[in-house]
Amino acid sequence: MPEHETGEGAQKPFAAAEDRFREAMEPENVARAQAALGLDPERFQDALRGLTERTVEQSRMAYQTLKDHADEATRTIEATLENAHSGSLSLSKRAIEAMRSNAELGFAHLEKLAKVKSVSELVELQSGYVRQQTEMMAGQIRDMQSLSRSVAQELVRPGREAFDKARTPRD
Repeated sequence: MPEHETGEGAQKPFAAAEDRFREAMEPENVARAQAALGLDPERFQDALRGLTERTVEQSRMAYQTLKDHADEATRTIEATLENAHSGSLSLSKRAIEAMRSNAELGFAHLEKLAKVKSVSELVELQSGYVRQQTEMMAGQIRDMQSLSRSVAQELVRPGREAFDKARTPRD
């Protein structure tokens, strides 16, 4: 096997190659090589500048598009949260109204019970109260279901609109 040179002898080929590279990269030699290949340095710089300008403009446009989408998503979330808050308040108010009505009916029934004079009157009063309470609760349940459905529709509306907008092709 041939032995590899070490020390100064090994450095000479590399030093010579390094010197040739430096010489080739001198501006005059680069210009001569470009001219020999038909390359115009000014045209190359203009092309590079144009490419850079287009890249910067495309980056700006991409950033603006991303920012617009992020702003739209923020508005959608804000609208959804506002609808959730509003719906929650509506449901709470309706529940409080139902409890107040139930309490008023219960107190009115207690006042009537205090004035009962016979068992038959008690049974009649009690059965009327149960019927009235049942009808009122059925109405309250229908109202709460209707309001809940409306609140749910309003809650998802901003997201649905944003989804529909995202699906439609842009001009």
